[in-house]
Order: sequence, then C-alpha cells, then structure tokens
Amino acid sequence: MNTPSFIDVHCGFGGTVAARHWDSPDAIREALQQRGIGMAFASSLSARTYDPIEGNDELAAMVGTGEEIVDLRGWLVVHPSRAEDGHVQMRKYLLSPRFVGVALYPDPLTGLPILARNAAEAVTSFRRYSKPVLVQAPSASAMYEVVRLAQDFNGVKFIASGMGGEEWREAIQMSTKPLNLYLDISGSLCPDKIDYALEEMGGVRKLLFASGAPMTDPAAVLAMLFESRLSEEDRSKVLYGNALRLFGFVSHEDEEAPDLAPMGG
Repeated sequence: MNTPSFIDVHCGFGGTVAARHWDSPDAIREALQQRGIGMAFASSLSARTYDPIEGNDELAAMVGTGEEIVDLRGWLVVHPSRAEDGHVQMRKYLLSPRFVGVALYPDPLTGLPILARNAAEAVTSFRRYSKPVLVQAPSASAMYEVVRLAQDFNGVKFIASGMGGEEWREAIQMSTKPLNLYLDISGSLCPDKIDYALEEMGGVRKLLFASGAPMTDPAAVLAMLFESRLSEEDRSKVLYGNALRLFGFVSHEDEEAPDLAPMGG
C-alpha cells in the first residue's frame, strides 16, 4: 500500500489578517496538500469566538466527501455556557463521519481556559457518540483542567491541543497519567518538547500531529517535528499512525494502515 499522507488533527476554518484565503475550502486543501497533508480536521474560527451555531453550520457545508485532494473533516465547536445549543448541534452533526468529535476552547472574551466543572455537562451528553473531545490547552493551568476531565470521564478519549504552549514542560508532566489523554504537538515551536514528551510518556503513542493553522503555518510545525530526535518510525506514528487508530480508521491489531476510504453522509 502507499504510505498515508500526514493527518493534521487540529486546524481552523476562517480567514484571518495573515491568511485571508483560509475561508476558502479549495484554498485550504491546496495549502495543506503542498505540505504533505492528506487529511485534516478543522473547526470554525467563527464558532470558536462568535457564534457556534452559525460557525458550525458554515463548516458543515464545506467539509467534503473524502474524494477531494485533501480529506477535510470537522470538529463541532461547543460552548459549555450554551449547553442546549450544543445538544441540538450534536444530534444534528455527530452521527455523520464528516465530524470527528467535539472541540472546546477558552472563553473568547476573557481567555480563561475551559474548566472541568463547566464542561462536564457537555461531555456527559457527548459520550454516546464514541468520538474524541479536543480541548485547547495553551497553558499549564488549561492542561490541568483537561487532565481533570480525562480522569472524570475515563471512557472518553481527550486530545489536549497545544501541549501547554510555552509551559509545555509542566503541562507534559501532568498529562502522563490518564491513559485516555492524547496531546497534539501544536503550540510552542520547540523541538525539545517532543523529545521531552518521548521521555516523560515512555513513547509517542499518545502524540498527534496538528498544525493549528492558519495561526501557524503547518510547515513550521512539521519542521519542529523533523528537528526532534524521534526515529523515523516514531515520526510516522505522530504524523499519521496514532491518528489512524485514535479516530478508528484502523484497529490496534492492524500491522499496516489501509488507504483511507471516502466518507459517506
């Protein structure tokens, strides 16, 4: 079989001052393809900061069928303070393979991280969909809250996005115990954090490639990963192997990852 392209487990959809074209699905796919990314999971920037309903609906209209040059799927953004809206949109979208799970972000007004006690209701209603929950963790304090969530809901797979930002050392240390907690490598562009995570976690089984685009160029995150001391085998796990298994494209028993099949729905 052909080696799968890289899988970007967390990027955004929506134009910014630095990347005005990032509101075009075709432009996003072209930019990702140029960097070797064949599959990406995006959330709406508008849903993160303004209106989750409108933003999620816009995203739903642009995630495709898996037949495009880059298979683009969606994260459903849920604001814990708008629980009922979140329940409605979960029922609307999460049965479709076009959406890979729920994503939670710091408060857009205050910047305060998601608190475990505030997110508990959303996670409880989400458990039946058997998909991962991504929580942006741009600091060690944010990572602490994700760890609490992972411990409280040990039947749910969590992804802490950003590895604690500049506080990656402390964040990695506290994230090693929950077996259901994965880290994506976006955030601080420091190769040392990859090597540190390898040592602290005893391997790369729970590390996932994510660019955080358009705020960060995927090429910069890829360069960081290739500057680390990981073996070629471990880099392959981070770039696509771990994601294939976490998101259910292959089983843990499979020795070889099959080509990704086009989605239905």
